[in-house]
Order: sequence, then C-alpha cells, then structure tokens
Amino acid sequence: MSKGSTPPATSVTSKRFYDAYSRGYSAYLERHAGYFRAVERVLAEAAGDREGLALLDVGTGTGERLQRIVTEIRPSRVVAIDESPEMAALARRNCPSAEVLAIPLAAPQLPAALSSTSDALTVDAAKSDGAKFDLVTCLSNVLGHVPRAQLLTGLKQVRSLLKPGGSFVFDVNNRYNAVSYGRFRAVRNLVRDRLLPGGGDFTTAYRNGDEVLRTSVHLFSPSEVAGLLGESGFTLTFLGFRDYSTGRERGRFGGSIVAKAVNA
Repeated sequence: MSKGSTPPATSVTSKRFYDAYSRGYSAYLERHAGYFRAVERVLAEAAGDREGLALLDVGTGTGERLQRIVTEIRPSRVVAIDESPEMAALARRNCPSAEVLAIPLAAPQLPAALSSTSDALTVDAAKSDGAKFDLVTCLSNVLGHVPRAQLLTGLKQVRSLLKPGGSFVFDVNNRYNAVSYGRFRAVRNLVRDRLLPGGGDFTTAYRNGDEVLRTSVHLFSPSEVAGLLGESGFTLTFLGFRDYSTGRERGRFGGSIVAKAVNA
C-alpha cells in the first residue's frame, strides 16, 4: 500500500473496534480533557462525601479515567466492566484498586459475576445490598455502543445493581449537537424525530495499521434519554449539556448530554 493511501474499511463489532482502539485511546482522552473533567464534577457531586461508597464503572476503557475518579471520590469498593478484553487488561494495570471484568452490559451473567468480585463480601452480604453499588457510572457514550435491542435490558440491569437511592451518572452523544455535527444535521435530526422519535445511528472509524475499522454508534435525543430512564424505573434528577471540547455548559444544540438518575 502506497504512503498516504486510504486503506480499505471494515465494519466490525463494538468489541473488536475497542480492542483495536485501546492502543490510541489515551490520545482521545487528552483531546477531550476539558469535557471529561466537567462530567467528572457531576459524578463527584453524586458521590458526595459518603463513606464506604461502592462504585461500578460500566465500559471503563483503559482505566486511566477511572483511576482519576477513584483518586477524587475515594470509594471503598471499585468494580469495572468492559466488553473489550484489551481495554479490560489495560484497566487492570491503570487502576489497580479496581476489580475489572471483561463482560458487556446486559449480559445475563453480569449480576452473578459482580456479586462475587469482592472477597470481603460475606454470603449474607452478597444476598443483600452489600453486593450492590452506591454509584454506577457509564461514561463517554458507552450506552451508544449497546445494541438497541439490549439497551433497555441494560438500563434495567444497572438499576438492579444500585442500592435504593443510588445514583447513575452517564453521558451520551446528543444528536442535536450542532457544534459537533453541524447545524444542518442537527435541524434535520430534530425534524425527523418529531415525525419518528427514537434517535439514530452514525458510523465512527479508527485507522488500525493497514485497515480502517468502522462501527455503528447510537446518537440520542434528550427526550429519548428521559424516556428510557423512565421506562427503566429511574427518576431523572439532572439533564445537562456540555461542550465536547471545553466542558462548558451549553444549550441542547451545543453539547453532549450529561445525566444523573436515581434508583428511587
């Protein structure tokens, strides 16, 4: 292949995409550092100053961000999951205090796997709220990679893993974000959703050596987020928008969606 030529594109699963993307993920974190810090402030507020906090990070990636979060909120128990074995391996190195499992959200075996991650849990605790979490995070549009047919199942699974009153903090791509996708596309999406609600997908790509890997990612609307949370049994307590580069607060046409919900 000649220098500068475009390699062939291959459509792959999210799992394979992030196995490959694990090599370049640190650069992505650096490019959007301001945005990530803004989202992390929301989850720090959700954590509060509770002692003995149990944290579950869904789709943890390389674990670099999780390590920063752990340093900030100092949970007593940290568990992380990622569908990519390559990402999970990096997370174990980058956040050594976390129990990291290579397993996707919505997998039927996930609750049982999580209840057995802590040797400190007694049999009685594993049958009660001792095996559950005070805070679940799902960052960087991880929910956009969950297959649509499994998304509601995954959200209900998150709620089942939270203690009563526990918080769920996540962020997803906003299909009305004119700054990221252009004004025309944002308006087109808004018009489409008034006729046929439910959001839509786009394709993201990553160059992996001599090939380009592509995978489908879901773009959410604010009303879709609220509807999914309500259908899953959550109470939505915060829905905001943050600039994807700087992290500054924006309106619904200027940033990604950041949400907090409670297992009421």
